[in-house]
Amino acid sequence: MELRMQALEAAINYWRARQPARGNEYALSLPVSRLAGVYALMIYYRQDHIAEEALDPAVVALIDAWRRDAGGIQGDSHA
Repeated sequence: MELRMQALEAAINYWRARQPARGNEYALSLPVSRLAGVYALMIYYRQDHIAEEALDPAVVALIDAWRRDAGGIQGDSHA
């Protein structure tokens, strides 16, 4: 399956709302940090989608939790 950039952005925003940045340095939570790493690589390589099979299982679990809780979004291959 593919994860589209739009879906990844929505998942990041979902996790940011659930676990906002904290402390004086506004450190990202672990879920947001993991998803942001994928996002950064997609931007660097100019990709608008990525195969989920290529992702770390922890990242896939975060995406799956977002899909269950938020219902996914239009254009998400699992919605």
